[in-house]
Amino acid sequence: MKNVPVEKIRNVIVVGHAASGKTSLVEAMLNKTGMTQRLGTILDKNTVSDCTPEEQERGVSIHGSNLYFTTNGYNVFIGDMPGYTDFVGQVVANAAVADSAIVVVDATKGVEVGAIQNVKIIDKYGLPKMFVINKADKEGAKFEETLAALVKDFGNKCCPIVIPVGMEAGFKGVVSLFGSDPGAADQALFKSMKTKLVEAVAETDDDLAMKYLDEETLSDEEVADGFKKGMAEGKICPVLVTSATGLQGVQEVIDAILNYLPSPADKGVKKVGDTELKPDPNAPACAYVFKTVTDSSIGQITFMRVYQGKISSGTEVQNQTSGQKERFGDLMIMQGKERISVDAALPGEIVAVSKLKKTKLNDTLGAVKVDFPPIEFPNPVMTVAVTAAKQGDEERISEGLNRLVEEDPTIHVDRPQETHELLVSGMGDVHLDVSFRWLKDKFRAEVKTATPKVAYHETIRGTADVRYRHKKQSGGAGQFGEVAIRLKPNERDKGYEFKDMIVGGVISGSFIPSVDKGIQSRMSEGVIAGCRVVDVIVELYDGKEHPVDSKDIAFQIAGRMAFSEAIKKADPILLEPIMNVTIACPSEFMGDINGNINSKRGQIMGMDMDGNFQVIKCQVPQAEMFRFCSELRSITGGSGTYSMEFSHYSEVPPNIAQQIKSAYEATKKKEDE
Repeated sequence: MKNVPVEKIRNVIVVGHAASGKTSLVEAMLNKTGMTQRLGTILDKNTVSDCTPEEQERGVSIHGSNLYFTTNGYNVFIGDMPGYTDFVGQVVANAAVADSAIVVVDATKGVEVGAIQNVKIIDKYGLPKMFVINKADKEGAKFEETLAALVKDFGNKCCPIVIPVGMEAGFKGVVSLFGSDPGAADQALFKSMKTKLVEAVAETDDDLAMKYLDEETLSDEEVADGFKKGMAEGKICPVLVTSATGLQGVQEVIDAILNYLPSPADKGVKKVGDTELKPDPNAPACAYVFKTVTDSSIGQITFMRVYQGKISSGTEVQNQTSGQKERFGDLMIMQGKERISVDAALPGEIVAVSKLKKTKLNDTLGAVKVDFPPIEFPNPVMTVAVTAAKQGDEERISEGLNRLVEEDPTIHVDRPQETHELLVSGMGDVHLDVSFRWLKDKFRAEVKTATPKVAYHETIRGTADVRYRHKKQSGGAGQFGEVAIRLKPNERDKGYEFKDMIVGGVISGSFIPSVDKGIQSRMSEGVIAGCRVVDVIVELYDGKEHPVDSKDIAFQIAGRMAFSEAIKKADPILLEPIMNVTIACPSEFMGDINGNINSKRGQIMGMDMDGNFQVIKCQVPQAEMFRFCSELRSITGGSGTYSMEFSHYSEVPPNIAQQIKSAYEATKKKEDE
């Protein structure tokens, strides 16, 4: 690939709902521009972008594939993004460095939730977009209904620039609305859609609006020029029609990319903090790392977007984030499995380099000191507990998970002190399944998964007064320590308070911290269910010591045992974590979802509308949420989404608390045996 002027570079991502035909459209564009000699298909498992065994086996995109094509002196960098909601992190990372987006919609299904979610992401980054109604040749395909749905969900900016010639099995291609000849298209449809186009263009410019009102028409040249201006100003989103697998309407999409989507030069200066980055190849270089992947043959591959200047193969470069120097090997442009070496990369281009040792996601490389804000990835919604399937694999699992988190920030790894489990969280069951397969393939580390333990807390509602004497005499030095404590509930979330109320020196000052240490040790282990004790006040008000046998360990043990007895007498209860949950779904699933939330002991806190989606805000015990990801997908057919975060701790209902206590006692009894 040869370098071209920045004005002739395009950087586009292709997004949409799963199975809407994104990969097929990208494949068709590669074929149309001569980048491939044959048209690959999902069914044949031979597309350029879905090139991993996992993607071919599942028949869906998992990774965001960064590809390219050249045509008519243009270099177009195009990202084929997964549509499955589990892999939304790929969309976020690539949207952060793209200049524009194509949103693909299935003509047989209309606007689906994946398209709506992805439009929110690309709108957050201010990306100009165009819509492609794909699968026009399939049974049940509808053009006008799908166009109406686009307008309903995304506004009147959605404006057709082509119309189909026939639909379903009779689809023969498209006709441009910028001309005056309907060709083989339906004349009435051509006339009505042409009117929509002219009116949309007129609304973008006051002079054109006045002329249109006076003359009720605009010339084809005025429409074309006004459209480009409206597109550049974000006032119009073109809508096209294709059959990607039939290569019909695809050339029109390519032409629209070149004619209407912005170049880095059109995007102009990018402000990062107080720094302005200009799309000038002659300025000091600046590139931003938005993705890293592990390749089995060459190790880490680092993907970057060039914002300013030129970066070249075989040169030393400064990592402005870490302060370290790196040396580039060959710069590469990825084309599926193929790695194509290039000498240099210019503003707007997406390139990769292997074996950088000190560079990670969100780092800046080059001569310009600039701190890009980190990419904001969505929080994971599903968590599993992980153990090694084979003894001795723990180190490989740890190494693999660390690498996985670096590559995929939507994966979180944690080991809570309260449960001591290794927890892995992701965007859904498929996301976690793919991640664990990656772990096995790349690091030869296989894991077993289980439902995580809930971090219950123990506390009290009542008070107790306990005196405990620890005395041990078995030859040699003995142990003696006696304490009297008063246990009271503290305010919720106020934690533990220890009050020294000893008078008269009945316990030496050096032993009082020992009592506190023993109590805190017992609190961390729990008393009634093996869970950490919280929100209690302990008053140490009396005790005794022995001039010879009293020592630190004796008072630690006395404190532990006194606290254990006091908890049991002070009306102990269990607390459980409650989560704030926000669910978005089509309105027709409201009843089933409300029923599901009620069955989980959840409480509906409020409802709202977001476009055609109902948004439910509720609070649900964490213990009930571990399988909700797959349940929601089953209820809504994949159209529902949710997010979740910790809210507070609340008392566990007595019947459930008793089950938890009984299970703990049974486990303890088994361990003692």
